[in-house]
Parts: sequence; C-alpha cells; structure tokens
Amino acid sequence: MEKVKIKTLNLNNLIDACFDVYQEIGFQIGEPRTILLRKIISHLECINVLLAEQFTHEILIILRSAFESMILFCYLTVYTDKQQEYISDSELMEFKNTFILVKNWKKDIELGNPWNLNWDDAIKYHEDIFYNRLSELNKKYILEKLEFNEYKVNQENFNKIDKFFKTDKRLRKPFFMDMEKMYSELPQMHQIGVGLRDLVFDDYNINSQVTHGQYYVWTRGLYTDNSFIDKVKSQLAKIVTYPLYYLKGQVNIDLKKLARLKQITDQLIINIYKHQ
Repeated sequence: MEKVKIKTLNLNNLIDACFDVYQEIGFQIGEPRTILLRKIISHLECINVLLAEQFTHEILIILRSAFESMILFCYLTVYTDKQQEYISDSELMEFKNTFILVKNWKKDIELGNPWNLNWDDAIKYHEDIFYNRLSELNKKYILEKLEFNEYKVNQENFNKIDKFFKTDKRLRKPFFMDMEKMYSELPQMHQIGVGLRDLVFDDYNINSQVTHGQYYVWTRGLYTDNSFIDKVKSQLAKIVTYPLYYLKGQVNIDLKKLARLKQITDQLIINIYKHQ
C-alpha cells in the first residue's frame, strides 16, 4: 500500500541554529558534556529524515534518546563533580561488555562449539582490557569487590566474576541511566518547571513504551497529523533549549546566534492541549 503523506516538518533551520550555539558552548565546556550536545544534534538530524519519510514510531524512539541526553547534560552541568564518575562508570560498563563476550563464547563451546571458538582468546582479550585500558581506580575497585590479588578469568572463578557484573550497583544501574532520579535531583526552575515535568512523566513515558514495543501503541494508527507534529515540535523545543537554562552564567554565547535559535524554537512552541 502506498504511504500517504499527511504533513511534514523540516528541521534544517533548527539544526543549523542549534549547531551554531552548541558549538560555541562545546568550545568552553569540553568533554564529556560536549559529546551529549553532539548526540542531541545527531538525533535532530535523524528525526528530520524520519519526518520526511513519515516514520512516526521511530521519531518517538529517537526523541526518547534525545531527552535522555538533555537530562544527563543538565545534571552534569549542575553537578560537575559527577562528570568523572560518569566517565568512570562508562568505562566499567565497557569492560563488562567484554566479559559478556567471554560468557557467550563459554556457552557456545558448551553447546558443541559450532563456530570452533577458542575460549582462551576471549579471556585474553578481556584481561588485556583490564590491564591496559582500565583506570587504576577501576582496577582497584574490581579487585577489591572480587577480593582478588590479580584479575584472571578461569573455570574456578567464572561464576564469582559473573555475579559481580550482574549485581554490582555501579553496573546494574549507573546514575546516568536513571532519568527520574537525575530529574528529581535537578534544581527546579520556574521557567521550565511544568515543561520539564511533562517531558519526564508524560512524553518520556509514552516514548519509552514505543521503544519497548507496547502493543497498542504499535498497532493503532499513528500519523504525522497536526497533533503529532505539534507534540514533536513541543518536545524538540524543550530538548534543545533546556540545557541553556542550566548553563546560564557559565558560558558566553554570541547573542545573534542565540536570538536566531530562540526565534526558531519559539515558533515550535504551541498549545498542545488543543488536540486533547
């Protein structure tokens, strides 16, 4: 069946204006927050393509990820001491990913080794990551948690290491993956209080259900009609501008670039309740 195009929204101007402002911010704040601003820009570009092709559900999935980037950026801007923890926990999760390789190869070999795998190769790769790439702080953390003098994986200690990666609080749900907790710890600003709360408990909730395959959301019609476009506009305006509120007083931004971005985002803000 041919797809019927109902309404389109072009984000080129928003992307350009946002890039100009975010680039200036990035030069002043550095990593890791600059990466999150780049991630938001990348999501805007993806949404722009999906809007043109009428992929409504996928737009909501990308909006969810963009929201997560925005909340994390604001959180790290308020609690700058958390930036190193964010990097350190991310490093731990990367290390956990290599253990999952070890675990999967072990299981494949136990099931008959159809791919002719060598478990020792996976173990060596995993252990090399520990000794050559992990920070000294994370090495010490892992060894203390496991009560090991050195990090070696073998049949005898495999289950103990596996349990550590499954249950350790830093790996089970690090702070940067807990959106509601980060939101609850953000200072509430009068200018964005209601809008941010709507994003967290309404828009993010629905977008997450789409991401996880909620049956009725995926089986009922969802089209780029006026209601859908206006809700996307509202979410985009908030995601793009809220980081600027939390950065106030910390960076200098060219006023012409800022004014252009404000002019564009102001046009996105509408009364979404008119569709309810």
